[in-house]
Amino acid sequence: MKKILYLLLFTVFQSNLFAQNDTIRLSISQATQLGISNRFDVKSDSLNINIAESQLIKSKKELLPDLSANGKLTYYGKLQPSIIPAGYLGFTEPAKVAIGMKNNTAFALDLTYPIFKPGLYTDIKVAKNNLARAKEANNKTGYDIITEISESYYDVMLKELQFIIAQKNEQRYKEYYDLANGEFNNGALIESEALQSELDYQNARANTEKQKQNYLLSQQHLKYKINVPAQFTVILTDSLQAMENSKTSVNISLNDASNRSELIQLSIEQDGNALQLKKARQNYLPSLSLFANYTQLFQGSEFNYSNNFYWAPVDYIGVKLSIPITGSFKNVNSVKECKFRISQTKFNLQQKMADIEYEVQQATTTLTNAETNLVVAKNNYSLSQRVYESKKQQFNLGSFSYEKLLDTEKSLSATEQGYITAVYDFLIAKINYQKAMENY
Repeated sequence: MKKILYLLLFTVFQSNLFAQNDTIRLSISQATQLGISNRFDVKSDSLNINIAESQLIKSKKELLPDLSANGKLTYYGKLQPSIIPAGYLGFTEPAKVAIGMKNNTAFALDLTYPIFKPGLYTDIKVAKNNLARAKEANNKTGYDIITEISESYYDVMLKELQFIIAQKNEQRYKEYYDLANGEFNNGALIESEALQSELDYQNARANTEKQKQNYLLSQQHLKYKINVPAQFTVILTDSLQAMENSKTSVNISLNDASNRSELIQLSIEQDGNALQLKKARQNYLPSLSLFANYTQLFQGSEFNYSNNFYWAPVDYIGVKLSIPITGSFKNVNSVKECKFRISQTKFNLQQKMADIEYEVQQATTTLTNAETNLVVAKNNYSLSQRVYESKKQQFNLGSFSYEKLLDTEKSLSATEQGYITAVYDFLIAKINYQKAMENY
């Protein structure tokens, strides 16, 4: 029932995404969800959990007794004789006598049950540990893919901004060109400046086309990351302006990052090392098992299986004790190796905690600075727009030369590039912060 409900919810989710047959509207959250559900590498990696679960079930079944059915037929073309010493069975001289039946057929049931087998229950705990590691590794894969998709989503945002600014630049240079051409026709502007305005306009058009191509390529990359057909149109519903206006609530406490997948995996690995050490020490202990057999044995000169006279039941039961002797000497190195691995993982865990603490502090500080710098850059960009409008009016009135207008344009372009850089730094800082906190 739960599976059916999940499928229905997923169908509704998909139908909301696809406004038309070839159009997808995606927020960043929806893009990551769609990518996780579509990516084949995610599906492949999740099978490691199924494999670990199967191995756990397999280890539990080792507690069951081993019961097997066997059938065996042995036919002797010539029976092996036995030597009968003189004085036995009435023989005055030693004699060779073939005793037995040519056809020996047996149907048997063999039972072996481990009463005490060192490491058997530890193997089950090891399998549980492996399952936990597989699940956490799958989580880490999910986090990595979410990061990749988020980076692609933000890259589309950035390339769209660059494309929009390039269009505005083209429009400005078009206005410059129209004004300069008009003044040149009226004799108020020399030919070289008129030609310069035309060249600047053509360069702006070329840059717009380049930014458009980059924007389209970024969309293709996002579609590749979420594994949707290339012919589909992707519309981003999250806006850069909304992200700029919403300040991220940052926290430099390491406790918030204590659940990082790397730490969890190392902790699980350390538990696994402890179990391996326990298992190695258990190899010094003896094992005790029960065995039993029941056989229906047929012995006859021919294959007359219907004659009950030649059939006879045979059964036995016993207990087997195995004490390792030379194996105990070989096991010494296994115990040492497990101890080394425990120490190694302990150091790795301590180093990873230090790395994550530094990563969180750096990501938090960088994001805070990036948000501040973005506000300043955006304000400067808005101010540069007003400066541009003022200088354009002065040029139109003839009180401002085209050469000075280009100086203003250079300042405006630098401000635009500063704003684009600030947006880029902000998006990268946001990704790094989310990655450091594993907060998506």
